[in-house]
Amino acid sequence: STLINSSLSPDDAAARLRDVSAGRYRMLYVAPERLRQRSFLEAIAGIDIGLVVIDEVHCVSMWGHDFRPDYLFIRRALDALGHGRAGKPAILGMTATATPATEREIAAALGRKPEVVRTSVVRSNLRYDVEHVDGEEARLRTLVRRLHELRGASAIVYARSRRSCESLARTLRVHDLAAVHYHAGLEPEERSAAQEAFIEGRIQTVVATTAFGMGIDKPDIRLVALYNFPESLESYVQMVGRAGRDGRASDTLLLASRSDSQQLRRFARTGIPTVDDLRAVYARLRGRSEVLPEELGEGSDPRGSDPRVLVGMLEQVGLVRRGFDSGRAMQIEVPEPPADAAARIDSLLVRYEQEALARADRLVRFAESRVCRHRQVAEHFGEALPGSCGMCDVCSPLAVAAAEPAASVPLPDDVAGAIHGAVLELRWPLGRTGLAAMLRGSMSAPRSAQRSPHFGLLAAATQAEVKRWIQLLEVAGALEAFESDDGFRLLRAVPEAALPRIGGASATNGPADEGLFERLRSWRLERARVDEVPAYVVLHDATLRELATAKPASELDLAAVKGFGPTKLERYGEDVLAVIAAA
Repeated sequence: STLINSSLSPDDAAARLRDVSAGRYRMLYVAPERLRQRSFLEAIAGIDIGLVVIDEVHCVSMWGHDFRPDYLFIRRALDALGHGRAGKPAILGMTATATPATEREIAAALGRKPEVVRTSVVRSNLRYDVEHVDGEEARLRTLVRRLHELRGASAIVYARSRRSCESLARTLRVHDLAAVHYHAGLEPEERSAAQEAFIEGRIQTVVATTAFGMGIDKPDIRLVALYNFPESLESYVQMVGRAGRDGRASDTLLLASRSDSQQLRRFARTGIPTVDDLRAVYARLRGRSEVLPEELGEGSDPRGSDPRVLVGMLEQVGLVRRGFDSGRAMQIEVPEPPADAAARIDSLLVRYEQEALARADRLVRFAESRVCRHRQVAEHFGEALPGSCGMCDVCSPLAVAAAEPAASVPLPDDVAGAIHGAVLELRWPLGRTGLAAMLRGSMSAPRSAQRSPHFGLLAAATQAEVKRWIQLLEVAGALEAFESDDGFRLLRAVPEAALPRIGGASATNGPADEGLFERLRSWRLERARVDEVPAYVVLHDATLRELATAKPASELDLAAVKGFGPTKLERYGEDVLAVIAAA
């Protein structure tokens, strides 16, 4: 067998095609996107193809969790190849995440009446656990505990963003866990090094986005943990299914908190195309016969959809015809728009949103329900599972030793002095985030900070309060920022500095000055227009009301107001003080 992909030079690809034609290879691996290349189809036209295998065939579904428009072109490409000596080639579509509805879409997209061979979706060696946690600190503690329980066995931890992958891997290393991060933003050499270290067993844990997994065939993964909700139940099954492929008992863990369901729905909505998205792509296509995908994304909203998906949607409503590609360029024809184009687009977008939110809601129900996890998965994919599975947190809860509640440590009488003293005694300086984590006793604090006698000194305060107090000391000149040799912004204490007063009776207990409140709202509205952002992005009403009550007269006073963080202080502090002074 051989493969042809974009990593090959044109000469190497041509040589492999000649070898295929000469019968030296019996199997050829290509991506569906290559079937859009007319030159490729012409090169294999003389080969008698008996079988076409389509992996991840659920990608033909526009309403599924992993739609790729080029999968819809497979039928047309095969028709263009014509029939071999044995007639039409057989098609074998493979997927682990097709619901009955998706099966029907696959059949329609490929133009065949398939014989469906379904193996059980129930993986009896996998334990499905959903653990409900209260806040980020509990989420992190649970993950660290479960990874330590593996005693060095391999694990994958999936996180939503590249940034969280990196920070989570750093935190795991602080807690003596051999972990690396992996995401699509890494250089190819970095991705290869992380993957090889994991497969060879030199690293216990990979913290990754969904970019990690395709092509990873490590049979002895004993835990797959999902740090955040995946976008759908199909995605969940695909991700946790990477555990225990050797048939031995393995665990899966979904961490869930009260805020996750709202975040998942919000995340689902951000990926839903809008009329403006489609209009922008359509405008770039008009008058063109070919276009590069990156040209369609220029100047677009960074959260926007894949341009290929948007072109596929325009195809579905009859506004665009896309044929074979020319190299990387899409060949496009833009006909006269149908009379009911607007209605077609509205209908398509409504359906798209309904399906996206339905996927999110189904995952939320899976996590919040007290119905057997394996049964829920089986029924979602059209399979009945009678009785108790004995392999999930519903049917067979794990015996977890109750954690001893942390001793309630009251806040020190002199909060400013305590923070200043803690920074003075640090062996290694910290930045704002690391210092706040140390003072609150967070597991995300650097290793050196966790050894400090001041670790957890302000555990009774919220993270926002601690950050605001640190900012107060900065503004007062008791803490000063400096840049380390390697470019990190760190804090150090200024000996003998005057310390601000923190704690005691709030200066904002009285009634707000309504006249000043309205003047601050007027200033905010004008600033929001200048910055081209919603008014609440500048300052919330609650912060304006605190300002109208406390009437701060200096940057130090301003820094003590809830909602006025370092960025707000730098950006708006001078203007706000001027409005208050003029009142």
